[in-house]
Amino acid sequence: MEKNLDEILKIKKNDVISITGSGGKTSLMFYLANILKKKGSVLITTSTKIKVPEKDQVDELFLSFDSYEKKDFKNKIVGIGEKLDGVNKLKSIGENNLKTIKKDFDYIIIEADGCRNLPLKFWKEYEPVVYDFTDKLIGIFSIKVYGKEISSDFIYNFDEFKANIKNDFVDEEVFEKLIKSGMFKNFRGEKFVFFNQADSLFEKNQAKGVIRYLREKINLNYFYGSILKEKYYEN
Repeated sequence: MEKNLDEILKIKKNDVISITGSGGKTSLMFYLANILKKKGSVLITTSTKIKVPEKDQVDELFLSFDSYEKKDFKNKIVGIGEKLDGVNKLKSIGENNLKTIKKDFDYIIIEADGCRNLPLKFWKEYEPVVYDFTDKLIGIFSIKVYGKEISSDFIYNFDEFKANIKNDFVDEEVFEKLIKSGMFKNFRGEKFVFFNQADSLFEKNQAKGVIRYLREKINLNYFYGSILKEKYYEN
């Protein structure tokens, strides 16, 4: 049955949500931010690095922690990060700095790792960077990689992926191994696995089949759908 994303994630006021994985992290962050801004103030940021948001993606943007000013951010999306010299990217303002402004917002969404725009990844030892005050952690996969032959063309951190994931093709077991190998690290809060880019009926059925397999192996919250089409399903 189709559901609203905030209903699936059971989002409450003051929730801090981190997003890890590949295949739509940034799109999910902004989609969720636009839903939540109707209910209050939303801060989007990163614990690693993200592209500097476009003007139409945020209502206010702070390019350093030192430039931050507390205002009335009701029904606004606010971005913050430390602008990197020479590149169009923001890095984290740091966990302690984020803690000091946490109370100024009703919701916080944090992009917690990178993938260089590739649709699949293996987590490096220091990834994901999940702050200890995170309430919910969403791990995202693209269903479009299902069935593909393992290749460096579409996998970030390929050497470690190959060394740890012995399969020749992306199947249910690959997703199981990836979840167990570091998608959630030692996080103890609410964990969700989202299969994105299920745009066609065929891809929806693929996602349902993968989730059916995973539910028997790992007890987590699973859902699938399409950020592009704004459709989300739990079953």
